[in-house]
Amino acid sequence: MLVRGVGIRDISEIEKVSINKVLSVLVRSNHKIKPKQSHYDKPEVDELWTYVGNKKNKVWLIYAYHRATGEIVAYIWGKRNLKPAN
Repeated sequence: MLVRGVGIRDISEIEKVSINKVLSVLVRSNHKIKPKQSHYDKPEVDELWTYVGNKKNKVWLIYAYHRATGEIVAYIWGKRNLKPAN
């Protein structure tokens, strides 16, 4: 839902769970994406951020999206630096 532009609060309301539950599931997520292709022409990159717990804990979701297939090719969840990418 996040990839489609649905916010944390909206996910909470749709799924009828607390905002903290949505955030805790995202933080614990270790989902691995297996791309369907080995090469993609013109993938697009987008990002969004939210706070987890309090405003001092800002986290980012950065993802690569292939518009032609609608596939999420890769994503990184964490601080906005290169450490999560390693």
